[in-house]
Amino acid sequence: MINFDKDFLAGFISGAVVGATGYKLFEDNAGDLKRLVKSTGNSLKASTSGNINAEPTLEELTMQKENLEDLIAEKELKLKDETDKNN
Repeated sequence: MINFDKDFLAGFISGAVVGATGYKLFEDNAGDLKRLVKSTGNSLKASTSGNINAEPTLEELTMQKENLEDLIAEKELKLKDETDKNN
């Protein structure tokens, strides 16, 4: 049989209390959390039926393309700067 010392039991009990409190807070604020995630989430809009796989608009795709091109240009510039410093 395993001997449980006081530290283990104190940690287990405090973990259970924190977990239960977190779960209770999550359940109480589920609506607020869903709204927060929806407002800060990806730019795809869900339809009224809750379908998350909605088609992105051409404007959204163009914005994503421009953002990716900017990120690629930054990475290439950093890589070029690093290779120039090493040579």
